[in-house]
Amino acid sequence: MRRRPCSQIIGCLLFICLGGLVARTADVSSPPVKPVPLKEYLEYARKSADYYWDNYDAVITRWREGFDADYVFGYRPPGGLLEMSVIYATLYEKEGIKEYADRAKQVLLTYGNFREMYPEYAIRRRVDYAEGIPVLPDFFTVMRYIRAYDILNGMDVFSPEEKKDIEDTIAFSMRYLLRTQEWGPMNRTALRAESLAWAVRAVDNHPDKPTWEMLRKSLGDDNWGNWEIEDATIYHGVWLYALCGYSYALDQMEALFKTPEMYYYAHYFLNLMSPDGMIPDFGDAHWQANWQHYLVYFETAAALYRDPHLKWAASVIARKFVDFDNPISTGLGYILLDCSLWGDDAVSPAEPESGSMEVMEDVQGKKIVFRSGWKTDSTYMLLNYRDEGDGGLNFRDYLRDTIPVEEEKMTHGHADENSIALLMAGGSVLLHDGGYRDYMPSGPVGAFRQDYFHNRLCVRPDKIFFGQKEGEYRYSVRDAVPGQNLLDFLYNAGSYRIIRTQKVDFLSFDDFDYSRTRLIDDKMGYLWDRVITYIKDPGIFVVFDIFKATKEDYFTLANLWHTRTIKARGEHWYDTVYDRIRNQELKTDTHLLIHFPQTHFKEEGVLPEKRHYQDEWLIHQTTAQHFELGETQGFITVLIPHPADESPEKQIGRIHLLPVGPDGKGMGVRVENGDGEILVGVKNDLRMDMIRDWRRPRYTFDAGRMDYGDFTTNGDFLFAEVNAEGGRYTCVNMTKILYRDTVLHAAKEALFGLAFDASPDTGGIGKLRYWRDTFSLKKGNAK
Repeated sequence: MRRRPCSQIIGCLLFICLGGLVARTADVSSPPVKPVPLKEYLEYARKSADYYWDNYDAVITRWREGFDADYVFGYRPPGGLLEMSVIYATLYEKEGIKEYADRAKQVLLTYGNFREMYPEYAIRRRVDYAEGIPVLPDFFTVMRYIRAYDILNGMDVFSPEEKKDIEDTIAFSMRYLLRTQEWGPMNRTALRAESLAWAVRAVDNHPDKPTWEMLRKSLGDDNWGNWEIEDATIYHGVWLYALCGYSYALDQMEALFKTPEMYYYAHYFLNLMSPDGMIPDFGDAHWQANWQHYLVYFETAAALYRDPHLKWAASVIARKFVDFDNPISTGLGYILLDCSLWGDDAVSPAEPESGSMEVMEDVQGKKIVFRSGWKTDSTYMLLNYRDEGDGGLNFRDYLRDTIPVEEEKMTHGHADENSIALLMAGGSVLLHDGGYRDYMPSGPVGAFRQDYFHNRLCVRPDKIFFGQKEGEYRYSVRDAVPGQNLLDFLYNAGSYRIIRTQKVDFLSFDDFDYSRTRLIDDKMGYLWDRVITYIKDPGIFVVFDIFKATKEDYFTLANLWHTRTIKARGEHWYDTVYDRIRNQELKTDTHLLIHFPQTHFKEEGVLPEKRHYQDEWLIHQTTAQHFELGETQGFITVLIPHPADESPEKQIGRIHLLPVGPDGKGMGVRVENGDGEILVGVKNDLRMDMIRDWRRPRYTFDAGRMDYGDFTTNGDFLFAEVNAEGGRYTCVNMTKILYRDTVLHAAKEALFGLAFDASPDTGGIGKLRYWRDTFSLKKGNAK
């Protein structure tokens, strides 16, 4: 008995086809999570098809009542029918019950009749309907019609006349499908390739078949064994599922999963899994959207790789989202049918044990996850610094040249580089991404793709007009002078600016994690480094945002944080939480305290905004000035998750600025912790050490020397825990570190030769990658 594949849905269509499914409440942290037996997936598919069949007349009546002849994508037949036909065709193949074949056959033979609803005036408006209305107009579902036919074909189900009628429908729909030319490693191309693969497989003799095969190969080859050019949660899932269906139609699924790229993506998405039981939404995406495609992908990957962690991801998603007691969606049933076909009961789930990590590296994935564990109440932060990148240039350029997507990072990406897409702790959502779009191509001011919809630093040329508060001295009067609204100053059409990003560093230890990632805007003329320190005890994040001007100009810098509710606020702090995302109420047992400890010449404010289709609040800290070449400016934000019943003031009293010198060259924070304190310090300009080029090394200790409280070092980053008896420290990229003028560690001198000025070989000191050690203060001096 042959095994066969399937395909996908998306955006608004996803919610329609899946019957508006919402998440079920489930405890996904109770170890071990129970896998879903494959027969349970199959039974959901069967029952959903039966439900649709039993309610066929009512479904069609609702479709007719809601039919929109002016829909932007043209004619759309009723949803769910093709999915039902594939389910019944598969059940007939498995069980031989003729009633199943009859039901699937009826759909295939009558599907074109619904076109009578589409009026003549609407046909005349569409040049792509010049040859007639296609029976299969939606490239997200074309393959489902063909797949059902392929299963039944050759099983004595159709008469010769019926076969010809169906194959003519397929051929005409293929001609329509190929009117739109889209190619490259992305979801829409993979969908078209899957449909073509099914057409080549299902139709034995047709004059267009060589053309289908040529185009199948041209589109499929761009996706097979290549990196996807999209960076969006919804469309990643569509692309992966389409590739699974494509390889299934070719009987090459095992070969697909042997490609390095598919192995990479399996672990990429596994390691993005959040405490919510799903991959966070980033790029064009919605909260919890498209879990169905990740479910079937994880089931398939777990089976082919024999990987218990991938099986765990599939089991978590299924147990959280699928209501097996209410099998009414054929859209979901269709996907669960593939889970039953491609999964494997022999693979048992096992919860991953890894901690914070890069996901997966700094070329393709460009994401960093900070996590305390894999439970529903674990702390989790996703930093996304993915830029458009250098790959897929021909494909990206073609998209820019053919569709109105100037707000997108090609393709389906946002101006979200260096943004925090999700922060969760204690089961509560504390920071969240901005959403997809209000309408096509984007909503007002680029909603929700532009930089000001994300948790990140926004930079604009020119200087915002601050105005002044009553009694201030910015102007010759002591009266209040209204300033510019920050959002009005930042807003524009939302057009995406091409920038570059790099990882500077990432380290993970038992006491803290540290990342430094960089955004480079060559045209505007600046660098922005985001430095994140996750202090595991007491479980807080210190975020340094460092701007460096690469040209002399005026700049406005806005440090933006978004939230749904502000529960309390005080001097330079805001206690926040997400109580809902759209219509879904969220757990609020944990709040997020957002604190700005560095305040000189920085304006703060709270502004209302529309974000992720709901009313939210923007909390900002902003400065503006003229910058000299190479001048830096920085922001410090301390993010403190804490129990909702705990006073924010209690937390604020623990956070202090750390004295750092030379002035303006670095930043630091001191955190009271038990009977001691934690120090975090960062150098603003990592090139300040470089003072000579005639010999190596180019740096000297004195040129890079920084004082962080009682510590002195030329390191890029310092983390230390100190109490009355001593402490421990980690210093990154350093030659020497001192505490109260006592050397804690110094790298040894080595021989450096081949000087460019032809001087003799001489001694020099190489920088240590990092140095971790302890020291004692029991006698009053560091040792």
